[in-house]
Amino acid sequence: SNRQVAGPPTAAAMGDDTEGPESLGVAHINEHGEKYFEGVLRCRWTPAKGRILRATRNFDLGDVIFSESPLHIVQEQDKSAAFKRLKKLCADREDDFDYEPLWYWCAIQSLTKEQLKDAKLGGLTGTTPEIQHNLLLLHHDEVTEPSKASQIIVKEITPGADPIIVERLLQIWVLNCFEYSDNPQGYSTYFFSSFMSHSCFPNAVWHYSDSDHVLRCRREIKVGDEVCISYLPENGLLQSAPARRMELHDTKRFWCDCERCAPGEDDLSRGVKCPECSEGKIFAKTPAAGSAKDGSLLPSQWSGATCDKCNHTVAKAQAGKLAAFERKAQELVDKHSKQTARGVKELETDEAFIDQHFAQHVLADLAWEQFCSHYAAKRRVSDQRRLLERRCEFHKAAYPGLSGAHAWALEALGDCMRGVEGSKTQPSDSDKAAARQCYTEATEILRLMFGEDHEYVTDVDSKLADLD
Repeated sequence: SNRQVAGPPTAAAMGDDTEGPESLGVAHINEHGEKYFEGVLRCRWTPAKGRILRATRNFDLGDVIFSESPLHIVQEQDKSAAFKRLKKLCADREDDFDYEPLWYWCAIQSLTKEQLKDAKLGGLTGTTPEIQHNLLLLHHDEVTEPSKASQIIVKEITPGADPIIVERLLQIWVLNCFEYSDNPQGYSTYFFSSFMSHSCFPNAVWHYSDSDHVLRCRREIKVGDEVCISYLPENGLLQSAPARRMELHDTKRFWCDCERCAPGEDDLSRGVKCPECSEGKIFAKTPAAGSAKDGSLLPSQWSGATCDKCNHTVAKAQAGKLAAFERKAQELVDKHSKQTARGVKELETDEAFIDQHFAQHVLADLAWEQFCSHYAAKRRVSDQRRLLERRCEFHKAAYPGLSGAHAWALEALGDCMRGVEGSKTQPSDSDKAAARQCYTEATEILRLMFGEDHEYVTDVDSKLADLD
């Protein structure tokens, strides 16, 4: 499997690198990398993590590592007789079909012309043996028997196909695909990009340029370093370690143990004010290794944590209280995200609760995000601005590197300082200067992560130009 987590390479790990079992196709993957990407990354196999990609040269922040076109694209085809039949099967036999029709359609359209030659319905284009070979090298769990759905598909639509192959292709799309289009809905897969491991502190980030994957360096990369991306969105990287690990398990089927999730470390997204000195911060510890029942923030993760100012250590009884504060904060986030109109008094009371107990905590950030929306609706710009400033501070402190979420919070703060479009009151010179500073800092981050021409950058550039 290559769906593992990345950590810093050690001499021992480098020594363990091999091409691994022939069935994993490492030699083939590297031939592909040499042919299309000048061998800038090399696929290796390690007993602990499976297939990984290592850099063969140094990269600085913002450097393009490579750009890759899709391996295969599949879109819904409402006029296709085969797709219509598939949708009806999914509706009529929902106990057997666990996924949406498009997932099964991706598997069917990844069969070769030879496998589709006895198809019972028209509208199937399939793919080449070469593309299918590369698809079958992508990560998926071993399939020993087909699901009922795959057996039904073979019986009703593609009698010339092996149901095990249909099942493998289904799992490959579920675990490796990217959203390609909205109308019609479509998914794409990429070959070389799919061998990158996940880290919650990644040294690379990908973005689209048309349908191509562009991979950029977001932390300095040296020869031999493992190159890793985040399987989570940018705001997901600011979540607590238990929440990140649960999300990754639910979506990608592994338990993260990267350097930000390694057990017993300070979770910089879970800080509270020290109940003893009120000045220092206490951070919860990251969860124990291995599986978890769910993403709950547990009292045990507070036991033994110490204040960074007075060295106060959290005992078991106090750990229960801190976890209770977190549950209350989650309730506030849920409450404010569900209903629209909120009174100022209620907002002030809930904000006071957050202020009283939390310092550098993702739940405080999520609460401030909701409070900002309510304050904006009431045109309480100074309150909105105050909380946006706090959000920016949290993002900078909680994630130690280039962060899209931080850049977008800076952009929102700049928008707030610049004032409402069409407003009768013009922003003051000092507000314009403050907005310019926010926009400039945001573009510096976004330019390194997504490149000069990306809409994330050009959108902020146009706001900067409007200030002149």
